[in-house]
Amino acid sequence: MRKLSFSALIIVLTKISFAQDIAPATIAQIPAGTVKYQGGTNTCWSFSTTSMIESGEIKTAQKDIDLSELYTARNLFIEKAKRYILSNGTTLFEAGALSHDALFGIAKYGAIPNEFYSRDKGVAFSDKSNIQLDQILKNYLDSVLKTKPIDPNWLAGFIKKHDAIVGTPPTDFTWEDKDYTPLTFAQEVLNFNPDDYVTITSFTHHPFYKNFALEIPDNYLLAEPYLNVPLDELIGMARNTIEKGYSLAVDVDLSNNGWNCNKSGYALFEKDRFNHVSNPDTTEMAYSQALRQELFESLVTQDDHLIHVVGLAKSKNGKLFFILKDSLGPTPFKGYDYISENYFGINAVSITVPKKALDAKYRSLAESEPGRPL
Repeated sequence: MRKLSFSALIIVLTKISFAQDIAPATIAQIPAGTVKYQGGTNTCWSFSTTSMIESGEIKTAQKDIDLSELYTARNLFIEKAKRYILSNGTTLFEAGALSHDALFGIAKYGAIPNEFYSRDKGVAFSDKSNIQLDQILKNYLDSVLKTKPIDPNWLAGFIKKHDAIVGTPPTDFTWEDKDYTPLTFAQEVLNFNPDDYVTITSFTHHPFYKNFALEIPDNYLLAEPYLNVPLDELIGMARNTIEKGYSLAVDVDLSNNGWNCNKSGYALFEKDRFNHVSNPDTTEMAYSQALRQELFESLVTQDDHLIHVVGLAKSKNGKLFFILKDSLGPTPFKGYDYISENYFGINAVSITVPKKALDAKYRSLAESEPGRPL
């Protein structure tokens, strides 16, 4: 952790403004911590949401706190394991999840600075192992279910297996000369409240301005409410959130035509698949509510990846781009992506935003019909 002075914040902004003679010109930028690499952990949902929370701390407390993403992932594994066992193996068990899962995990278990539960061990394992952690854990759960009644100590064995690979987190720690548990750290330092955030989407198979549980695999209990709004309003809310000085997380499809961030740094809504263009003013296809719905219902658009949205930019010809801080690995823009408004309109499955960034009417709608609790 480091206390950020105003001058230090300017340095942070300068360092992530990129080479403006290559990239679209930045028109709004939210201070954020350094880009963190998730490796093969498939925990983008925790990396992106954690980064959003870290940006909130920079904004409100002028503190850049490097939080442990894999502590939250560990706790969601525990929650998923409990449901998997009670459902006799019929619920989803894998590493993927969504922003609201990270928020739930922090609310229930707390948060830890990365120095006390480092991401390094888990990421290194994911990059060198032929079998990923979630499959190892699922194999263990399936072995538990083979014998009835099941071993009453199965959960302790599950946690032991996880922690042997990623590490055992502390039950308490000292930070800035004060003792904390993960829960007291989240409450007293981060002032964390999961109700400070709302997830928003745009699909026509449910009524607009109502909350519903989006039917995607990672919404594994179909329990979390999404506020449904028209597409132009969804894009406007994402843009306005940045303009008001807040960041957000986006659940986006990165397998569709035009996602070239690993090669060119851009995602453009192109007809040709993986064209790898590096010109942000390349002509794109138009987006629409109807096309978005068609691609979602035909399972072309999927919830592949969650990323932290930290800015807005414009190309020389005035095309709008969202700047994304990505945990997947190196890109031409040093871990940042440029996502065009057209690509965003089709492939941004949902966004998670701080309620403070929303107009009052949207905050009221988000709170009017709460979903079933996790």
